[in-house]
Amino acid sequence: MRFQRVVTMVLVLDIDRALRFYRDRLGFTVQFEEEDWVVFEQGVGLMLSPEPLPQDNIFLNAISLSLYVEDISAAYGELIDHGVAFLVVPTDVGGATVASFRDTEGNLIQLLQVN
Repeated sequence: MRFQRVVTMVLVLDIDRALRFYRDRLGFTVQFEEEDWVVFEQGVGLMLSPEPLPQDNIFLNAISLSLYVEDISAAYGELIDHGVAFLVVPTDVGGATVASFRDTEGNLIQLLQVN
């Protein structure tokens, strides 16, 4: 079996807020957009969808997203300029450098540069 594409769905509470974050702050390109979902095209698809979330634990279906970059310092600086608040500044973790932040819905996003 060979997979031709991988699509990850990020469950969100506020699709308009999430769309602005991924499009305007992270620079993702919208491929398809409907009233209740958006698909970006960045090598793999990222779908935002305001699916019903459990009331007891809103982050039950949350994901961690890693974005591979060639130059983490440049990507970090660009995202800071776009108003992204980082939890972890670029840090060498042995074999890779990572920097972490959260999207508008609390999902963990990590920039990753393989050293």
